[in-house]
Formats: sequence, structure tokens, C-alpha cells
Amino acid sequence: MALAFNAQAQQDQASPADEDAALERISVTAQKRVEPLQETPIAITAFTANALDRKGIDEISKLAEFAPNLVFDTQTAIGGASSAASVFIRGIGNTDFSLTTDPGVGTYVDGVYVSRSIGGVLDVLDVSGIEVLRGPQGTLFGRNTIGGAINITSRKPYDELAGHVQLTVGNFNRRDFRGSIDIPFSDTLLSTFAISKKDRDGFVDRVLVGDELGGQDRLAFRGSFYYEPTDSWNFQLSFDITDYDEESAPGVPVGFTPGAGTVGSSLLRFPELAPPDAIAAGIADLQQFVVGPDDDITFGTAGNGSTVEAEGISFIANYLGDGYELKYTGSFRQTDASFDADADGSPFRITGLSNPDYEHEQISHELQITGDVADGRFKYVGGAYFFEEEGEDVVFVEVTLPTPDVAAGFEATINNFATVDNSSEAYYFQGTWAANDKLNLTGGVRHTIDDKEYGFTQFIGADEFGNGLPFFPGAVIGDGTFQPGLLPLVGNGSGVDNDSFEETTYKFGADYQFNSDTLFYYSFSQGFKSGGFVLRYVEQVDEPRAFEPETLDSHEIGVKWESKNKRLRVNAAAFFTQYSDIQVTFFDNLGGPITANAGEADINGLELEVNALLADGLLFEFGYGFTDAEYTSINPVEGLSFAIDETAELVNTPEHSINASLEYRKEIGDNEISARIDYAYTDDIFNDSQNSPFLFQEANSLVNASITYTINYDLDITLFAENLTDRRVLETGNSNFGLGFHEARFNRPREYGVTVRYKF
Repeated sequence: MALAFNAQAQQDQASPADEDAALERISVTAQKRVEPLQETPIAITAFTANALDRKGIDEISKLAEFAPNLVFDTQTAIGGASSAASVFIRGIGNTDFSLTTDPGVGTYVDGVYVSRSIGGVLDVLDVSGIEVLRGPQGTLFGRNTIGGAINITSRKPYDELAGHVQLTVGNFNRRDFRGSIDIPFSDTLLSTFAISKKDRDGFVDRVLVGDELGGQDRLAFRGSFYYEPTDSWNFQLSFDITDYDEESAPGVPVGFTPGAGTVGSSLLRFPELAPPDAIAAGIADLQQFVVGPDDDITFGTAGNGSTVEAEGISFIANYLGDGYELKYTGSFRQTDASFDADADGSPFRITGLSNPDYEHEQISHELQITGDVADGRFKYVGGAYFFEEEGEDVVFVEVTLPTPDVAAGFEATINNFATVDNSSEAYYFQGTWAANDKLNLTGGVRHTIDDKEYGFTQFIGADEFGNGLPFFPGAVIGDGTFQPGLLPLVGNGSGVDNDSFEETTYKFGADYQFNSDTLFYYSFSQGFKSGGFVLRYVEQVDEPRAFEPETLDSHEIGVKWESKNKRLRVNAAAFFTQYSDIQVTFFDNLGGPITANAGEADINGLELEVNALLADGLLFEFGYGFTDAEYTSINPVEGLSFAIDETAELVNTPEHSINASLEYRKEIGDNEISARIDYAYTDDIFNDSQNSPFLFQEANSLVNASITYTINYDLDITLFAENLTDRRVLETGNSNFGLGFHEARFNRPREYGVTVRYKF
């Protein structure tokens, strides 16, 4: 993913000598202008380029180890995609990657919205900083930021020839290369180019096939040109190329229950037994394939592969006027992907998932004005945003299902051909009035209009494309009757559905600068995420299922404080949230994933972040997140036997999370040695909305450590260990009671290696 430079947003860097005297200075662009972190009345965890490097953050998913109340899964819960961002902030997000659902946390690269989950685990390549904004950011960032936003700002090209090369080797045959070069063509035209290549072996053995799951083969390249012909005008043109060609996500079988899939598979394998005996024998037989988190094996035999090819280009034009700045941002992105999974992990085809043709394109335009009037006492930002996307996803689900008389089973393929054609436009304004030298009042509004079109062709059986297993004519699974030939899943099997969603959201805030070191603030903000359509089906329905938008009202109270000597920084926030028409993913009675509006919830909590320079060269960092989330009402969902009640826990919402780091740096002449240890604790967590016991992860702790020796400030040699204690943690999974299988994906085992970097 290209992380192009936003000429307006840079994060300050500090020299080693400065860092011994005070904490690193940080500027952010959370309000679309460059401001000091300590003067911005928003709950933000900000990472400078220096901090990202020292923490070993080379892809954005690792931010979750250092930011309170952030959960970042990197794989699809349903399907085999190995790069799919599923982000939750304060209990708000989305686990489904499908084209007809939207994320709850937005990712932005220099103001460009990355709209889809597939390929969304971005490489941290040549960035100047990343901000994790907690709470709804709908006014300035837009739709689908109901939980928050991740705001990435790229590094401006240097005005002299410079660059770096970096090589990492480690266990699992790890071989990573990173490099960048800055080429100034003139005083007004600068450029930078960067590349990242990552390779490592998988860690889950497919014992019956002889290959592995979880390996990486990733290439990312970006380039950027920055042109500043006058003091009033500057332009940026950026492009990126991504190419992932690797193994499927590392799922393993963790349980089997008497669902339709295991029942059908049992009947096929034990036809001589009476149906109840066959079912019991089949379930008992499947238990031999259940594995634990440390076993790292699977007995699946279906397809293995996950590819992503993506290209993007963006253009930014800035005009600096007298007291205002006018900015245009335009972008185009396209993604092609394919991925497979043997979801049940057994030798039998209970179900196999294949997405052989995933395509997506997006175009966006944004015109924005920022400025101030009344001698700077009123600051404003306003703009208009236009977005279009088109996509196609071909989904094949191979299943073994019982016939209505439960005397035999059949193998069939569920065929889903889906297209989307969506557009969005929005108009927004936010202003801050300095009532006096200490008190600021902020108000904002955004009006959003979303139009969505969903085209579908769906049926059960072998098809004219040659996909699918042998189909047994006359086998019907929906209502217990027989029908010959292919069985449509939705109505006549194909059609187009449309819907529009329109919403106005507001923000109000007040902040008080008690003194030069202390800021108090309060904010009320609203979030909105539009509705959509259910993409995948296993049982018959009369027409595509649809779900309504979700909305959110959030109150936040915070304080930001820094000591006089700038060696201690404490930021804290408490939030109170009412979350309505929550979109969650369930499974229907026969194992089809359904997005539905579950009900309403109250989500309250707090965050605390402490940064302290305890002594010269000794840095301590601490973060704590607390989230108290509970459903207050539940909407009944038609056709679901495994829905939730008000006692259910929200998915990916631990009650407590802690991160702590200790780093010591010491100069030795022109050289330097530094040692660092990072600790992350996550409380009990459910990895699906239905609170499956197969996807429950008890509280756990992870530890990373590194030691670096720097020679002449040009050559770094780092020894590192990730997951030092070799703790295995369940990160996501597919618990399908309808089809009777339960698959989990665990984190990678302990990894260690050495990194050498040379700067010139």
C-alpha cells in the first residue's frame, strides 16, 4: 500500500540528545490541521516514525499491541484470506469482509479512505506517523468511522539524495527486505521510492497433503513525487503496487457438533447404520481430528492459497491563500484477490470455501478548505466528498448435506455470484471558536448520502462453469420437499436489489486550557454506518436479506497533562456510548453467515496512557483500556436458532487491556546501544458475536524483546524475539453450528531473528 506524503501533516522528530532531555514531540492531523497532540481534544494514540521503528511496527495490525481498546485481526473469520483487516475500537467494528458490508473503523492514507477489508493489513512503509483516533470520527473523516479511525501520514521526500536498506532473517525461514531512496530532481521537485519484500514459512502443517498454512510471500512498492513551484502551490502524485501470493490463513479444527454438514458427512460415511446411529458414529469419529492451539496441524485437503494484487494512485493539490488553505484529493484503487479454505479441517468435505475471483475498484474526490478568521479566534474546516466503488465476488461453498429423508447425504456446491455498485457523497463543516484565551467551543455537522446496488446469482448444485462436486438431483435442504434440477437459493436465483441511506451527524465539544501543561475537554459526537445486503446463502429465502444502518451517540471527557520539564505525559479519557441497530454476523440454521441488526448496547469505559522519561535514556510507556459493554435490547432475527440474548458479550471486546514498554538507550562514543521489552495483556474475549465456546480466548499476555547496537548512527544491528514466551492466542475463527464444524486461527509461535539496517 502506498503511503504518500500529505504536505500538511508531519510529525516532529527528536535527536537522540533531545530524547534524553524530554519526551519526543508529537504533532497530529486529527482535526485536518497540524496541531500538537497535547492540544488536540480527542482520544488519540499517536506514533511517530521514530516510535514505529523502535517498537518494531512494520504493519498496521501491530498497533493493537500499543493502543488501548484496539483489536486488530488480520484474517477473515469466514474464508481463507490471509490479509483482511478486521478492526475494533471500543467494541465497535466488523468481522465480515464481504462487499455488501462495511467496516466500523476507517483506515485513511493521507486522507484517502481504504474502503475494503481484503488487502487492508497495510505495510508500514516510509510513513511519518500513524494516529489511532478512538470514538466516532464522522464529521471530518466520514462514514464507516463509527468506532474510530486509523490515520496514516506518509513521509515527505528529503531534499537531498538519501536512503536506507534493511535485511531481516529469522526462524521459519524468514527473509525480509526493505529499502527506500529519495531523489531530488530540483529544488522544487522531490521524489521518494520504497520497497518491502517479506517471506516466511507457514506454521500449520496439512498432514494429509504435505503443505502448510500461514506462510507469507508479500511484495509492496510505492513511489511519490512532491512538487512545490511557488509558496502558494504544492502538488503530490503517489502510486503503489501490492502483490501477495501466499498460503491460506492458518485455521485448525477445534470442534465438531451435530450440524447439517456433519450429519450429511456422517450419513455418507456410515450408510449401513440407522440415521441416529450414523450421526452419533460420525460425530464420534470426527473428534479424532480436533487439535489444540499448540498442535499446529490440520487434516484439511481443500484448496490452499491467498493472493492479492492491488494498485493505487492518488493526487493532492494544495493552495495556500491568505488565512486559508484549499486542498483537493483524488484517488483510484483496484484490487484483485483469490483465496481458499478447508474450513472444517477434517479429511471429509463438510465444507470447503473458495473465492476464486474477488475484484474491487474505488474512486474518490474530496475538496476541502481550512482556515481561520477574526484574528485566528475562529478556525474552520469544511468540504465535499464523493466516492464510488464497484466490486465482484464469486463464492463457492462445497458442502455435504443430508437429504430430506435423512437416509443418505449428497455433496453439492453453493454458488454465489455477487456484484456491488455503490456511491456516497457527503458535505461537512466544523468550526472552533476561542471564547477566551483558555476556552474553545467546537461544533460540527456532516450530511451523508449512500446509494447501494447489489446484484446476485445464487443456486445449489454443479454448474455450467464446471465448479462443484457431483450433484444428486432431487435433493433439497430447505423445506423437506424434493425438487428436480438446480435449486435457487434466493427467489428465482438472480436479480438486483437497491437501497439508499441518508443521515446527518453532529459533533459538539468544549476544551479548557487550564494552564500551559493541562487540557480538559468534553465532546459529544455521533456515528453512522449505512445498511446493506446479505451476500452468502445456504438455505432458500424468498429475497435477499437486508440490514439497516447502525448509529451511535458518544460522550467523552478527557484530560491531557504534561510536566513542566516535558519528561512525563499523562493522557486519559472516559467515554459513554449508546450504540443502536448493531450490525453483527450470525449463522443461520444451515450454516449460512447472515449480517443482521442485533439490537442496542451501552458501551462505557476509559483509557489511560502514560509516557515517562524516568532517567536519561530510560523510557517507560504504559497504556490501559477498560470497556464495559452490554446489550440493553435484542432484535429477534428470523431463521436463526443460534441467535443471542442480552447476556451475550460483544465480539472482540475485552474488558481490560494493558500495554507496557521499557526501553533503555546509552551512547558509547559515536555508537549507541538500546534494549527494549514490550508487554501486552488482553482480557477474556469472544471472537464471534454468538459467543461460541470454541472461539473463546482466556486472558493472555504477550511479550516482545529486542536489543540494538548502532554504529556511527548509520548502521543498526538488532536482535529480536516476538512472542518471547511462545504463548498461543486464538485470534479469529469460524464457529458454524449450522454445518457442525468449528475452526480457529491462532497467532504465530515464538519467532526470533536479526535485522541489519544501513542508512545513507
